[in-house]
Amino acid sequence: MKYQLTSEQISSKVAGETVILNHSKGAYYGLDEVGVLIWETLEEGPQSIEALCDVVIGEYDVDADTCKRDIEGLLKDLISERLVEIIK
Repeated sequence: MKYQLTSEQISSKVAGETVILNHSKGAYYGLDEVGVLIWETLEEGPQSIEALCDVVIGEYDVDADTCKRDIEGLLKDLISERLVEIIK
């Protein structure tokens, strides 16, 4: 299973943060430092949770289980806001 950004969003870097607009809802979202790393990786194309974990573990001191659990939570939130979608 892979995840990708949806067409319902646009994003921009502002003052060191990534700001995301869901243009269908007219709502803005901000991400923390790790969220920005995940978002930027998704901008490169569809990614698996494992690939996203590899990127995060390569930058931060976090164990694989915690990383996976946190990324799953973030992806769930992004999916519920229609910013990310699952592809097969």
